[in-house]
Amino acid sequence: MNTRTRTDSRRGRTVAREAERDARRDRFRLLLARADRGVLAPEDCAQLRADVEAEVAESDTHRRSAGGQQAAALRLHKRIEAAEECITETEADRDAHADRLATAAKLAGALGDYLPGDGWHLADTIRRLCEGEITPEQALDDTAH
Repeated sequence: MNTRTRTDSRRGRTVAREAERDARRDRFRLLLARADRGVLAPEDCAQLRADVEAEVAESDTHRRSAGGQQAAALRLHKRIEAAEECITETEADRDAHADRLATAAKLAGALGDYLPGDGWHLADTIRRLCEGEITPEQALDDTAH
């Protein structure tokens, strides 16, 4: 079985970073134990400095990334709220138009009793269009004659 970590995939790079971080933290523990005993060698000090600087850099990178992700999430949240408001307004407009269309259909039906010839035909076409019995194209064709 191949135990080599693939670094050309996202998962592979993540595993490699975690392994590097774990090794660095193990070195921290070792160097801190030596410091407790008062036996740090000059090369231990250099290693400790390099590891601390690497941890600080990685921490800063992750902090910036987290801040960017939080800002992106906040922007998306605001977009969702705006979209929901828009949907609510659109539904209210739809309901208002539906009421108007229903009233127009009733009036057109009532006018049919009082209008002579072509007026009655036009009112009936409007009523049928409002009620969805015919399409706008059919209404235009019907009234063009």
